[in-house]
Amino acid sequence: MGDFNHGHIQWTSLQSTGREDQEFLNLVQDSFLSQHVLEATRGENVLDIVLSSQKEFVDNIKICEPLGCSDHNQIHFIIKVKGERNRKIRYRKNFHKGRYKDMREYLAKIDWNNTLKNKTATECWNILKSEIDCVVDKFVPLKKQGKRSKKKHLSKEAIRKIKYKQMMWKTYRHTGSEEDYSIYKEALNQATAEIRNSKRSYEQKIAFNIKHDSKSFYAYVRSKQKVQDKVGPLEGSDGNIITEGFLMAENLNEYFSSVFTREDISILPVLETKFEGREFDYLGQLIVTPTMVAMKIRDMKDNKSPGVDGIPPKLLLEIVEQISIPLATVFNLSLEEGIVPLEWKEANIIPLFKKGSRNKSENYRPVSLTSVICKLLERLIKDHLVDFLVKNKLINPSQHGFLKARSCLTNMLCFWKMSQSG
Repeated sequence: MGDFNHGHIQWTSLQSTGREDQEFLNLVQDSFLSQHVLEATRGENVLDIVLSSQKEFVDNIKICEPLGCSDHNQIHFIIKVKGERNRKIRYRKNFHKGRYKDMREYLAKIDWNNTLKNKTATECWNILKSEIDCVVDKFVPLKKQGKRSKKKHLSKEAIRKIKYKQMMWKTYRHTGSEEDYSIYKEALNQATAEIRNSKRSYEQKIAFNIKHDSKSFYAYVRSKQKVQDKVGPLEGSDGNIITEGFLMAENLNEYFSSVFTREDISILPVLETKFEGREFDYLGQLIVTPTMVAMKIRDMKDNKSPGVDGIPPKLLLEIVEQISIPLATVFNLSLEEGIVPLEWKEANIIPLFKKGSRNKSENYRPVSLTSVICKLLERLIKDHLVDFLVKNKLINPSQHGFLKARSCLTNMLCFWKMSQSG
C-alpha cells in the first residue's frame, strides 16, 4: 500500500491513458494482484492504493478525512489473516473502585482481641492477612491488565471539537460541496488548536505536581517514548543469549546475589560513649498503640506499589480505623518475640536499566518492593530510636541526614558558612 502516484488509471474498468500508468496496470495484472481502493484519495484522483495477492485478504475499505495538514485522505481497512494468539488475559485488583464502605462494616464486626488472643506474632499476622485477603476478594473488583487508558491530556472541550470535526467530514463526504468542506477545514483547525492547548495544560499540570505525584509524570513520559524500556535479552555466563523470562530472572538474581555484601556480625565497631542524659534514662521498650499505627498509615502515599503480600497503601488508608488495632497487636508481639513474619522479609525485585548494553546483567540495578506493613513497623521503630537519640544528644551536630528540619540543603549551607568563617 502507499502513494503510487498513478492518477490516470480507472481501477473500476482497469483502463489507463498514460504510458507509465498502463505499464503499472499491466504489472499489477501480470502479478495477479487485486487493488482495493476505488474512491479518490486526493482531489479526484486515486493516488493511494492497497494491493493484495488475494482479494479476500482485505475488507471494509474506508476513505476517511486527511491526517493533520496532509492533502491525502486516510485509508482504513481490515486485513483478514489467520493466526494463533497464546496471549492470556490477565486481571488484577482495581483498588480505586473498591466497595470500602462494605469492607469497613465487615472488618468492624471482628473482635480482634479475642481472635488474636494467646497467639504468636506469626499466627496473628496469618489470621489478619487471611481476613484482608477475604475482604479484598469480596469488595475489590478485577480489571484487565494492558487495557489502554483514556487519553488524559484531552479535555472535554477538545473531545467535543474532535467529534464535531468528524461529523463535518462525514457531511462533506456525503454532499461534496465546497461550503461543507470549508466548514470542515474550520472545524479541523479549531480541533487541532484545542488539542494543542489541552496537551500543553495537562503537561504543565503534571510538571507542577511532580513533587506530590511523580508517578503520573513519569508514566506520561514513558507513554511518549517510541522505544519502551524492557529487560534483556541477556548474555549468560557461557556467552549465550538468554531470551526466556524465567532464565533471565535467574541470571539477574545470580548477579545481584554475587555483588551483595554480607557483613561479619561477629566483628562490631567500638563506639565511644557520649551519653549526656540522666543515669536512669534508657531506651525503653517500644509499645505500639493503634493511634500510632493510624497516624503512620495516614502519612503514607496511596500510589506506592505493594510488596509480596499484595497489600497497597490505598487499601490501608481506606480501612485505617478498622486495621489499626490488629496491626498494633501484631507489631507489639513481633517486638516482644524478636520475630518478624517471613512474608515481611520477602520482596519483589524490579531490575532497572542504568546505562550501557541491555544485554549485560551488570547494567541493571535491583529495586526491592517490600511489604508496606513491614515499612510501617520500621518507621515506628525509627521514630522511637531517633527521638531518644535527639533527646539525649547522642547524634553529632554535623549530622543532617534523616533528621527533622535538616537536609542536604542545610548541610551545604553549614559547610558554606564554615568555609566563609575560615
